[in-house]
Amino acid sequence: MDIKKVENLEIPQPSSETEPVPEPVDCVVHVSISGDRLAAFVNIDPPENGGAAPTVALMEAALDIEGVTYGINRKKLQELEEKPCYRRKIRIAEGKKEINGTDGAYEILFNTSKDFKPKVRADGTVDFQDLGIVNNVEKGQALCKITLPTDGVEGISVTGEKRLPIKGRAAPYLIGRNTELIEQGTQIIATKNGHADFIGGAIHVNETYYVNGDVDHSTGNIKVIGNIVINGMVLSGFSVEAEGSIEINGSVESATLISGGNMLLRSGINGSVLTCSGDFNGKFIENSNVTVRGNIRSGYIMNSDIHCGKNLEITGMFARFSGGSCVVGNDMIAPNIGTSFGVKTYLQLGVDPKIVERQQELIKDLPDLEKQISMLERLILLLEQIETAGRLDNEKKETLQEARHSLEVLSKRFTQENHELVMLNHTIETNECGRIICKRTIYPGTIIKIGGEQLSVTDPLHHVMVYFYDGEIRHGPAI
Repeated sequence: MDIKKVENLEIPQPSSETEPVPEPVDCVVHVSISGDRLAAFVNIDPPENGGAAPTVALMEAALDIEGVTYGINRKKLQELEEKPCYRRKIRIAEGKKEINGTDGAYEILFNTSKDFKPKVRADGTVDFQDLGIVNNVEKGQALCKITLPTDGVEGISVTGEKRLPIKGRAAPYLIGRNTELIEQGTQIIATKNGHADFIGGAIHVNETYYVNGDVDHSTGNIKVIGNIVINGMVLSGFSVEAEGSIEINGSVESATLISGGNMLLRSGINGSVLTCSGDFNGKFIENSNVTVRGNIRSGYIMNSDIHCGKNLEITGMFARFSGGSCVVGNDMIAPNIGTSFGVKTYLQLGVDPKIVERQQELIKDLPDLEKQISMLERLILLLEQIETAGRLDNEKKETLQEARHSLEVLSKRFTQENHELVMLNHTIETNECGRIICKRTIYPGTIIKIGGEQLSVTDPLHHVMVYFYDGEIRHGPAI
């Protein structure tokens, strides 16, 4: 080995300077806020070279810089301090979204559909004459239930700003004729009796119900609380009933009319049953049964049974009362009564028709009561004989007890009704008011009864007034 070369070899000398140690870098907390400002997030850059890890105070300071003051999840901050989570977007605050108000609403409490259908009876059969086209309502009845709008609930962003809700809109204004709002605006009621309808965006109660056409299969039977006006006819088999007045422009054929007020028939009535609590005015009455508590005014009346509580007047070109019967509370005015053919025409004056009706009811009822009493007496006698023989079981004892009770009730009723009939007969026979004023002729075949007396007309009476005086029916010149 060449020693000299080795001696000349350069040997590296150790450096006197050491490499610098990297400085520690603390974690960095980034805060972001959602576009609707209802959420805030943190995203943490990790520390380096032994830098400081995230702390609750550090994260709170970062949130405060961005203005996040509401809905901060303190528990989550504590968890991130204890167990940091880096480079991940973490929801750390949450605001409260506003709740918009709800719109007001309404519920109409009567039928507004025009699709009328026949009603089904309890036994399952269908009543094709009851279509339910009238919404009858009474004063004070609820017609509509209203739900008021709400203001909503206020919200708040994570930066503390209020978030105002949109208030609900009020329900439409539905007040119409004869209706009013009550219960702090939550209910609409009727202020009068009548027919309820929903027209033009409002609820109305009409005291008068109008039928533009006929009463037929398209309408069915009609029953109203108020008044009714019918522009057409009332066809056979149908009925019209009103608690108020009835006005009919067309004819009435084989129908039923019931009115709690006045009745006006611009044509007439044939083969029908009519009951009127007020006054009746019609063109004619034929082959009908008519009861009117007030006055009757008609063009002519033929072959009908009439009960009139006050005055009956027949006037017009064909003015005549012929055939059938008539009970009038006060006076009867008719140009012609009966016919030249001697048609039987019975007139009774000066007595309330209701008294006559009750009299006829009792005359029919009392024989039935007597029959029932007789049957009960025979049954009781038989059961008492069995009881005497000691052969009356518990069931027959109950029958005997029930029979004795029924006999007591029926006997009491018979006594009361028999007494009532006697009093009614006395009232009818002693009532001497009422006149017949006939400007033309009362024909033979006419029978007139006033009080307890009766006059059968055998010869024509011209231009006469028939009245009761001094215990007999008399007639003299018409006034």
